[in-house]
Amino acid sequence: MLSVLLAVPVSVGLLIWILRMKQYNPFPKFTFVKLLIAGAIALFLSGIITIIGGIINLLIQIGPEQLKLMTDAESAVKILKEISEAAKVITPERMLMGFIRTFILIGFVEEFLKFICAKFVMRKEGVVYTWMDALLCFAVVAVSFQLFEDMGYSSGSIVLAIFRALTPFHFTFAVFMGYFYGLGKVKGNGFYTILALVVPALIHTLYDFSISLLQRDDNFIFLNLGMNAVMLVLTVLAVLKLRKWHRDGTLDVFI
Repeated sequence: MLSVLLAVPVSVGLLIWILRMKQYNPFPKFTFVKLLIAGAIALFLSGIITIIGGIINLLIQIGPEQLKLMTDAESAVKILKEISEAAKVITPERMLMGFIRTFILIGFVEEFLKFICAKFVMRKEGVVYTWMDALLCFAVVAVSFQLFEDMGYSSGSIVLAIFRALTPFHFTFAVFMGYFYGLGKVKGNGFYTILALVVPALIHTLYDFSISLLQRDDNFIFLNLGMNAVMLVLTVLAVLKLRKWHRDGTLDVFI
């Protein structure tokens, strides 16, 4: 219980900050709740897709010939052990396939679902008038996604809870998403809307891929630490830029 509570404060703090930025033009109460629910729905759907993708990937690795042997418990254990051992051998080809798999099942899927769920609420509620409105809607959905994800990951581990709380990277992805989405609306150029998905998805993929490499081989510790450092810098920059945009009214442009 303590570990779950430790994972909450930073996300809640970000949500409060977002609400304060909207204090002179606040979200309707139920709209804000719907954005929070949208984040939870995006997390749930991404979990289902990840599980299905993992099963499909495992079946591909087993292959049609060995699949017939999976009905025997002893053979199944042997096959799964061989797959597990083979996965530890890192080759350029496997790294490429792993990156593509991470992009599809994690980076793109999660960012796409957050984008779609946020857009659904934004369109249904009709509360987005400015570039900043859109960015903050994406941010609420992303922080909600992170909040529930952190609560799930952190259950039973205080160290993990603290680490997750101090790395609110879904918020960072949302700032990129909202910025490029609004830029596309202002310029009337769909290319920027594509960037609103691709840029956060790629950054997300690079971060998660560094974690997956570390899980396979401790020698990738410095790569993972480097990626964490990059993400922390991007997060600080995102917070500073958002604060500046809010203070200067840079994104108070009708879209």
